[in-house]
Amino acid sequence: MLMLLLGLMAVAVLVLLLLVVARMLEAPPQNPELPPSPRQRSAAEEELRRRFAAGEINEIEFIEKQAILRMDDENPE
Repeated sequence: MLMLLLGLMAVAVLVLLLLVVARMLEAPPQNPELPPSPRQRSAAEEELRRRFAAGEINEIEFIEKQAILRMDDENPE
C-alpha cells in the first residue's frame, strides 16, 4: 500500500514539474504599445536622446525634433 502511495506521489510531482516548465516556456504576450527598442532607433534619434539627457536641448525641442525624425523615417523619398 505504501509503495502505491509513493508511486502516486511521484507521478503527481512529475506532472506538477511538467506544468511549471510548460508555463515557463510560454511566450510572453507581445504589447504593440511598447516603445521601440534602441536597435530600431536611428543614429540621429539616438543622438537626439543623448542631447536631451545631457540637458543640451529642452523637452519642447526634443519632441519637435523627434517628430521630424520620425516623419522622415515614415516618408523616405
